[in-house]
Amino acid sequence: MPRPSSGRTRGARRLAGVVLVALLPLSAGCRSTGDPSAAPERPGGDAQVELASHPVPTRTGIHRVHGRLPVARRKAVRRQVGEVVDRWWEAAYLGGTYPRSSFPSAFPGFTGAAEERARSDKALLTNQTTGRRIESVTPRRRAVTLDILATRGQARAVTAHFVLRFDTTGPRTATTTVRGRLFLTRRSGTWRIFGYDVARGARR
Repeated sequence: MPRPSSGRTRGARRLAGVVLVALLPLSAGCRSTGDPSAAPERPGGDAQVELASHPVPTRTGIHRVHGRLPVARRKAVRRQVGEVVDRWWEAAYLGGTYPRSSFPSAFPGFTGAAEERARSDKALLTNQTTGRRIESVTPRRRAVTLDILATRGQARAVTAHFVLRFDTTGPRTATTTVRGRLFLTRRSGTWRIFGYDVARGARR
């Protein structure tokens, strides 16, 4: 698990459902260089999602595909999962009006079980504990890299490795980095986050 560097405030939490078992072969398979179906997407394949409220683009790329997945479907997964991660970032860290301490809808795209667990981790997964001392939030880096598990030409599960870095002003002036992994599965045609492994650190 990524670890905040020395001297930063530290917080980390892990959550994964039973479906995580299906992701374990993905991690191992991604290390195999002999399997052409597990080859990384070629350089230049990053997609950029730019939100009007925050002009810093999210760079979303694919690291590995375990199994066979047509290029068009790879691009669709990259775009769809990138949008899921972006919605969480906006709801939990970047969006809204500050100062504030209320984050009632901080986990769009989470499954019911994951959202229930995440609500007890709001100090890590949102700005709730520091929001009263924040006047503005400015993103500095938004990056997502995907490992995809595919069978029969369809993406079944995704591990999204991410880094979000943002500056805050006000009584709480700091640069905060949130990094880790999100575990996603496709339900009724929609990608949903069912687990997470996240670390957060801040430097003033």
